[in-house]
Amino acid sequence: MQGTTELREKLATACRLLYMEGLMDHAGLAGARIPETGNLLLNPREMRGTPGRHPGIMTAGDFVVVDPEGAKIEGENNPPSETPIFTGVFRARADAMAVFHLHLPTATLFSIVGTPLRPVGVMGSPFGRAVPVCPDATLIQRREQGETVARALGQNLAVLLQGHGAVIVGGSIEEAFVAAILLEDNAVFQYSAIGTPKAMKGDALRRAQKQVWQPKVISKMWHYYLMKGQSTGILTG
Repeated sequence: MQGTTELREKLATACRLLYMEGLMDHAGLAGARIPETGNLLLNPREMRGTPGRHPGIMTAGDFVVVDPEGAKIEGENNPPSETPIFTGVFRARADAMAVFHLHLPTATLFSIVGTPLRPVGVMGSPFGRAVPVCPDATLIQRREQGETVARALGQNLAVLLQGHGAVIVGGSIEEAFVAAILLEDNAVFQYSAIGTPKAMKGDALRRAQKQVWQPKVISKMWHYYLMKGQSTGILTG
């Protein structure tokens, strides 16, 4: 079985925690690069002999393995139809070890109203001056669409898909998870603001990025949500 038990269990944990936070639904996707082979570990199109999947009960054995071009190598289930998101982004970003495609309820709104999602709070600083938007509003099911998403993402932590959620990357599963939390939190903050929000910029933004997007903060947040998941029982079973 490709992908260590630790990698598989951590990706399953991230799925459960994102579900717990209301950020991953029946259509949400998560993937990790397998360091030993370069192949990709993805949550499946369907699971447990049903036509659907549920991130809140995802386990290490539910994932499928595809090669860098998206061909299935291993697993009882089928790869998701939007596998080109992962092949496109992982191909373009050698630094990315985890990619999530989530239908974030508030962040997605900023992809359809013409208002940039900006760092209005210090915890939004890792995303830079504004989160880019990919104008493709359809399901990302072809190679060229995945390449378009990767170009729109560039070297950023996240890109919004027009009316279709976000794609978030990280140098680890923990990084991608924390980035997803921060992206939606910042979107809620900006959406809830009275009047015109004042975004961070210039030196203040650069300082905040260094303060927030660093291993100590990422580890602190990941373990907070781990403990929250343990307390709620979402990680049991």
